[in-house]
Amino acid sequence: MRELFAPALRRRTIALWLTWFGVNFAYYGAFTWIPTLLVADGFSMVRSFGYTLVITLAQLPGYAVSAWLIEVWGRRAVLVTFLAGSAASAVGFGLAGSVPQILTAGVLLSFFNLGAWGALYAVTPESYPTRVRATGAGSATAFGRLASILAPLLVLPLHASIGTGGVFTTFAAAFALAVVGASLLTELKGRRLEE
Repeated sequence: MRELFAPALRRRTIALWLTWFGVNFAYYGAFTWIPTLLVADGFSMVRSFGYTLVITLAQLPGYAVSAWLIEVWGRRAVLVTFLAGSAASAVGFGLAGSVPQILTAGVLLSFFNLGAWGALYAVTPESYPTRVRATGAGSATAFGRLASILAPLLVLPLHASIGTGGVFTTFAAAFALAVVGASLLTELKGRRLEE
């Protein structure tokens, strides 16, 4: 574990930890609570779960497009683009005032967020040399899991104080943190993995 913070690996470790933390925070905060937040905003339970189903279905094309683009654009470019799309969509969802706006922003959030996951799972192990690849990837995902525990616990208190718009602005900020982390990564498209 100490080697992950040695000068040669420190930047990529910090970058990946920031990215994993931001993605986990926003994903597990948003997608755990979307039905409940829609009910709190006046939608029936049946409608909120119906909207959530439609929103969730956009995850599949998000993964597929991301998987295709990482070989066309490169890992970092796809990751940064999909994270930025996630941040913008989170703001849009928080500001949505009608069903079409909620569904559009939600579908975009789902598409971009899950596409970012796909790119992140590709870039993480490639970022480390063989001798620490499992430790590096495992520690980044473990750090992200802290956010996946923390975020769902914070959503209801945040909602009570800053409303749905504020909650999704918080998720957008988490995605922005992930964009910063992803921007610090080295592009690895077409390069041999470090031994």
